[in-house]
Amino acid sequence: MFYGTAIVSTLLFFLTGVVFEEKPKYPPSHSQAVLQTMPPEDYSYKQSIINLFKNIPFVLLLISYGIMTGAFYSVSTLLNQMIVTHYEGEEVNAGRIGLTLVVAGMVGSIICGLWLDYTKTYKCCNEICLTCLLG
Repeated sequence: MFYGTAIVSTLLFFLTGVVFEEKPKYPPSHSQAVLQTMPPEDYSYKQSIINLFKNIPFVLLLISYGIMTGAFYSVSTLLNQMIVTHYEGEEVNAGRIGLTLVVAGMVGSIICGLWLDYTKTYKCCNEICLTCLLG
């Protein structure tokens, strides 16, 4: 059943090794251009990760995203058990509730994205979303 997929994947793997170069001719961004002029000793992956976790707004964003993602995954994973425990035989409605959660999340993401593009109120929007989720 999976021979066709295996053949295509293997072919693409070998083509990737043959066609792609080690580095592009031109750096993709200004920061990469600056990075190429630095000696390799001055740049380390470990140091960049340390610098990232010293950035307080990044850490707050990481925590808030983790809370929101964890809450959604826990509810969506246990949704069927929560519904069936209180309403026996309502598996179909549990699926409908799950579908509603996913569709509402997609629509909300689009609306919030458009709103953030227009107003640039990132902090306020994040606080509202967390309040609605945890409230």
